[in-house]
Amino acid sequence: MRNLILNRISNNIYQRHNKQRKDIQNRCILVNIHEWGGYPLERNKTVSNIPQFECGLKYQLQRFNNAKKKNPLFINVTISDIEKCSDIEYIKSKADNVDPVRNEGMDFSGYSSFYEKIKDKENSYVILSNTSVNAIQEDFLENHIQYMEEHPEVGMLGVSYCTKIIQTFVRNNFTPHLQSFYILTTIDVLREVVELNGKFPGDGIDHKLLLIRNGEIRLSTLVLRLNYKLAIVQENGEVYQFGRNGFMDNSFNAWKLYFGDIRVISKIPNRINPIL
Repeated sequence: MRNLILNRISNNIYQRHNKQRKDIQNRCILVNIHEWGGYPLERNKTVSNIPQFECGLKYQLQRFNNAKKKNPLFINVTISDIEKCSDIEYIKSKADNVDPVRNEGMDFSGYSSFYEKIKDKENSYVILSNTSVNAIQEDFLENHIQYMEEHPEVGMLGVSYCTKIIQTFVRNNFTPHLQSFYILTTIDVLREVVELNGKFPGDGIDHKLLLIRNGEIRLSTLVLRLNYKLAIVQENGEVYQFGRNGFMDNSFNAWKLYFGDIRVISKIPNRINPIL
């Protein structure tokens, strides 16, 4: 009932303000891939009840270099504990730039560092990603960008979500958010997020559970507070859009997707899903 009441209030705000992203000024897509220096280029990842899958920086570099053949891209790699990295020359050969960053904040240390580098540039699309993306290679970037072009009300687009804050004593809480291993947004939206939050979400946090709550979850929450919508590219290629309190804006329809961590039931977890 609380969510329904808040949703009606937020819907009225949407209808009055009709928040939309600012226009893109530079068509070059800025990509940041974050990696921990101790990981090999190829690895297998296991997360609780989620099926094991192959991932790693090698596949991310391959993915975005393939996308670079069709789209103007700048590929930046941030590496924490870079002294542990034994493949630095290979990485440099496949990226436009490599930056060492501190390990506090993990992925968000890299994302924050990259934001500081680009925050004063002309508005352009930004991809924030880590190396926990499934190794499967598919064409996705052009239709992701096209969707953002056609839906300026979307502040961020992701490919995976969870509907709960796991790190809370509140049972059955409902806080839908995008998972941070792949997020497509713009410089301007990130500027608004940082202005609202005072700093980049998750920056400097070294506790993994708090990082999920104050980094990943807070990033989505702030975008919704700014009255943008979030979009999820589902495994079947369909896009689901939602606003504050997890409802479809202007329709009062309740959440229609799986409740919890979508990766638990995904056939191919952590894949960058193309829009079909």
